[in-house]
Amino acid sequence: MKFDCTGVILAGGKNSRLPGKRKAFQKVGNSMILENISAMVASLFKEIIIVVNEPGEFADLDMSIVTDIIPSKCALAGLHAGLFYASFPYAYVTACDTPFVNQLVVEHIVGQIEPGYDVIVPRTDDGLEALSAVYSKDCIPLIEDNLEKNIFMIKKFFRKKKVKEIPVEQLKKIDPQMQFIFNVNTPEDLKKAQLMADNR
Repeated sequence: MKFDCTGVILAGGKNSRLPGKRKAFQKVGNSMILENISAMVASLFKEIIIVVNEPGEFADLDMSIVTDIIPSKCALAGLHAGLFYASFPYAYVTACDTPFVNQLVVEHIVGQIEPGYDVIVPRTDDGLEALSAVYSKDCIPLIEDNLEKNIFMIKKFFRKKKVKEIPVEQLKKIDPQMQFIFNVNTPEDLKKAQLMADNR
């Protein structure tokens, strides 16, 4: 059974540190990173939205393709667009450059949705993982306010009492090495991801 929730993939980054082909289209293991993510998202959610800068590059995907409403080419603007177009009250949001998305982790995060919380976000050893989290559409005005003020860090709009953190200890029981948060930004990251995939 699929969740009554929208799955949002953010794929509108500038790609500045990984020249050439877009990060989402890089291969890790036997498939493109985006193929892995979109297959997982499609299996879990009743609606899928991908937020991009260049819609033509993604035209063959079987999902809703949207662009930023408030153009700034940052993750916060992508999150805003994903929530704006989402048909469901909540959306699970992921980046397009995480080759080791973990379905059990996502199910655990989404399973923590409850009234009164705007954000359900994993806590990792490095802090909150804002791009593997659930957001309520109630976040939209807060995000718009920060975009207007040029405050682009996602966590800056969080209201502490409205944020539900998922402890790192819970996540490590599902994904002991926390590979679900590994993302590919540079050629070195891509090489590391390929080695990780070979060892899985």
